[in-house]
Amino acid sequence: MSKAEIQPFNICGVLVHARPEHSASVSRALEAYPGVEVHQRTDDGRLVVSIEDTQDRFAGEMLAEVHKIDGVLSASLVYHYMDTETPLEEKRS
Repeated sequence: MSKAEIQPFNICGVLVHARPEHSASVSRALEAYPGVEVHQRTDDGRLVVSIEDTQDRFAGEMLAEVHKIDGVLSASLVYHYMDTETPLEEKRS
């Protein structure tokens, strides 16, 4: 398999701080995006989120989009991992 056929794997760990009264709606808005998962939400409006690249959008682009969601006060990158992903066919060999 050539390097051109190996797809990069990119994941970001993000701490989102939302207004407490908006945290549920922010959580729903985030989970509506492909590649985004909310892992934890606190009563004071903090959300632990992971964002992965999708075929249509890089994780970094989605991180910039998070700031535009109504009720979001801040979104901070706290973890980043990037590697190349081996296709499933090669993993099984």
